[in-house]
Amino acid sequence: MNNNSNPTDQMNIPLETGMNRYQDWQIEEDLANQELTRSYLESLLNIKVEPQPELSIWDWEFRINDRLLGIGEYRRRFNKFGFYPDFRFSKKKFDAMKKKAKDENIIALMFVQFNDQFLYFKIEGKPLTEILRRNHEVRTEECVCIPNNWFKPLNDLEVELLF
Repeated sequence: MNNNSNPTDQMNIPLETGMNRYQDWQIEEDLANQELTRSYLESLLNIKVEPQPELSIWDWEFRINDRLLGIGEYRRRFNKFGFYPDFRFSKKKFDAMKKKAKDENIIALMFVQFNDQFLYFKIEGKPLTEILRRNHEVRTEECVCIPNNWFKPLNDLEVELLF
């Protein structure tokens, strides 16, 4: 099994390919993708991957026997990995996850499901930031810019999370 491919590919389930996921049906598809991916990680790692409430800062908590090992956030990108030179998301989310990891002495991870690969990176360090405006919104937000070389294949995940 290629752990870099999308979990839904391995289950023969096609992913949607839309952008700007803010309509109800699109949000439902995203939640379904997130749940498929959560189940896949739980099976791959043989640990409990607990979904968090909808408005939580992160999507999952990783546990063995109620011991918190780490936290994770899931994102879906509708392009191939490397199409853009970096991956951007809220600095507020990055900082909150980084603080939780430091305070609890655990790992914080971002999982990104691209059209062609499923990868992750650790929430750590001080990446460059940029003020961005989302296409369908007026507000701006400070975002971290994660370079593509931070991404790792899922093959590395078990060692990083469990040891």
